[in-house]
Amino acid sequence: MILAWIKKPKLTVEVSGADIVVTMPGTGCRVAYTKSEDNKLIASSFSASRVPEEKRKISFPQFLGLAWRTANDKAREIGWIA
Repeated sequence: MILAWIKKPKLTVEVSGADIVVTMPGTGCRVAYTKSEDNKLIASSFSASRVPEEKRKISFPQFLGLAWRTANDKAREIGWIA
């Protein structure tokens, strides 16, 4: 049996004021989420600019999916959502 290990892209997440910002190092991929009044995360801004010698291995829609899960985990961790 052959096991294939899929390496997940590394994302960084930080809380900046009222936003949770997720980026992918080495790329221009960035999305910021804000907590709504009914305790949901809403993407307030995003970008996908190319940077010199970018080594992005996933598409921007795939990045957005990973970023949402990462931001959601962070929001739970800091008590923004249940």
